[in-house]
Amino acid sequence: MFIVLEGIDGCGKSTQAKLLADWLQAHGRDVLLTAEPTTGRIGRFLREILSGKAEVDPKTLALLFTADRAEHLAREIEPALARGMTVVSERYILSTICYQAAQDVSEKWLCAINEFARKPDYTFLLDVTPGESMKRKAGTEIFEEKEFLKKVRANYLRMKKDAIVIDGRRRPEETFHDIIGRLGL
Repeated sequence: MFIVLEGIDGCGKSTQAKLLADWLQAHGRDVLLTAEPTTGRIGRFLREILSGKAEVDPKTLALLFTADRAEHLAREIEPALARGMTVVSERYILSTICYQAAQDVSEKWLCAINEFARKPDYTFLLDVTPGESMKRKAGTEIFEEKEFLKKVRANYLRMKKDAIVIDGRRRPEETFHDIIGRLGL
């Protein structure tokens, strides 16, 4: 099973991914907990860009995220799934589409360059307002500004047909129980 957690910065992805991985392991599943950008070479460069230490144009950024995803699939996700593991990933295709479309990159093009990627079995969109996001985050990445996050959130909500929307404003335990309930495990 391949499960993805999506949402704007500060929505609780890391917390929920860890809770979910721990819960799945406690219920007898082998789990790979992973994230994008990855810890690989491309992912490390992406983190430099996100921290403001390097700069590229939005299309190049989208291509880098997609290249990192291709490596992520080939080196981690597909092998884990082939071994029968459950994969829980923080961020995946929707992040690239929603964030880079907010930078005025063509959504159609973003979808096309990600067509190769395996579709998750479940994608959970943890929805919080940009105001809530700003309260939770330290503002250390280039995209962590309220007006930009408004655009990203609008993109996510417009694409909600591709995800199960979960209210991320609640206490972590409440959000987690909602996720588990939607998985039906």
